[in-house]
Amino acid sequence: MSDNEFAYGDNLSEIVVVPVEHVNISELFKSHIPSNHEERCDHRNEINFPEEEVEKHISSIRPNFVPLPHRLKSFVYRKCLIRYEIPAMNLSENSIEYLDGHQNMFYSLIGPLCPLDHVTYLDLSDNMSSNISKVFFQCTPNLKILRLQNNLLGFVLPDDVNGEVLHHVSHLREINLSENRIPTLPYHFFKAQVSVRRLYLDGLSNNRFSYLDKPARNQLETVLKNNKNLSIDISGNPLKCTCDTKDFIQWMGNTKILFNNLHFYTCRLSTDKKQNLNNPNRLYEVLQKECVSYTSLVIGLISLVVLFVSILTFGLVYRHRWRIRYMYYMVKIRYFETKQKTHEKKIYSYDAFVSYESNDRSFVHGQFLRKLENDAGLKLCIHQRDFLPGRDIAENITSAIHDSRKIVVIMSPNYLDSYWCMFEYNMARVESIYSRNKENILFLVFLQQMSPGSLPLLVLELVQSQSYIEYPNDEYGDTVFWEKLKEVLT
Repeated sequence: MSDNEFAYGDNLSEIVVVPVEHVNISELFKSHIPSNHEERCDHRNEINFPEEEVEKHISSIRPNFVPLPHRLKSFVYRKCLIRYEIPAMNLSENSIEYLDGHQNMFYSLIGPLCPLDHVTYLDLSDNMSSNISKVFFQCTPNLKILRLQNNLLGFVLPDDVNGEVLHHVSHLREINLSENRIPTLPYHFFKAQVSVRRLYLDGLSNNRFSYLDKPARNQLETVLKNNKNLSIDISGNPLKCTCDTKDFIQWMGNTKILFNNLHFYTCRLSTDKKQNLNNPNRLYEVLQKECVSYTSLVIGLISLVVLFVSILTFGLVYRHRWRIRYMYYMVKIRYFETKQKTHEKKIYSYDAFVSYESNDRSFVHGQFLRKLENDAGLKLCIHQRDFLPGRDIAENITSAIHDSRKIVVIMSPNYLDSYWCMFEYNMARVESIYSRNKENILFLVFLQQMSPGSLPLLVLELVQSQSYIEYPNDEYGDTVFWEKLKEVLT
């Protein structure tokens, strides 16, 4: 009955009693020029079906009900070019095994169409379908061959992460999803297809597979365990043969899956040149050599960049090491101390912090404390006496310097050899520069004469730019020394 213009009349339900097994109503509304009036057929009572049989089927009509000949096994409805959405439909009892609906315009496949328990072949290709619901195949549990090529299902299939679209058709043996503009398929998309033997994903103009990633390859290998004759066709895709896809090329050469028309496969190299893929193992060896040198170059460049950044970072940290340490301890101290209001003048706990080496403690604890604390009434900070027990040494030093108005360094050869003495000296310099606006708070007292060559550059720089004082050996000089020191510290 193809190539006609049928209208759906009131007596359509009578078709259920027509004892036909094959129906072809393809190419409707295609070649005839519409006339002004419909063609009419003479109604003959003698060919009518028994009234009771017709009434029985009419009584079963439901919403979206589609009557079908009860013996129908093959139904062909193609090339009708009618824009139509396939909604949920209730079909009459049938024995349909073969459904061909390709080259129409079924733009959305909603369904389900029930019952279709006997259908084993379904062709809905070339329909411009851009949507398919997760229940469309709900009533076709025995479907074995599914052809959906040349549609637009690439817009919806990537979202089917749980494999719900094909969940109800676990007996599929052949699936054709070619030319659907599919950018990627979820890992679980084919999880129910344990019986599949042929999977078609070809189509250069529409599909966009550049390679199959490891999850997809693993899934195909799982299917191969149950189907030793599994073959797939990914010809016509814009495959790539680069260092990023060499594992895919290696898999193609080692897998037991059959690639249909492998001699037609081509891939694009990193140089944009096309390469034939009829011998994947040989191509993999070529890529392996190229990628090794490429990888070595990349690793070398990255190593140089990392080395350069490391040296630069180390240099900056080393140059500002004392400032960084000072800032660290100051943040740590200020985190625990009570914040003072900005308009209040800084109140110092000590008049001076005395930095000295332990071998010079007899001078400090004898003459220095007696002359300045007992006689002059100054409050000095001495590490052996005033540091808090149990507190970090560096934190004690930084806190004492920060809480002292001046810093006095008792300079001697022993002092230069002590790590903690030089730590106190550098912390005092940083305090002077960054917290006191370069105020001269650091004073050097030399217990003995020292040559400039024996002094570190940081000490020599301070000696040359600021005043210092030497401890005298005569009685008059001793008096002047203590008077000058009291004047400086008060």
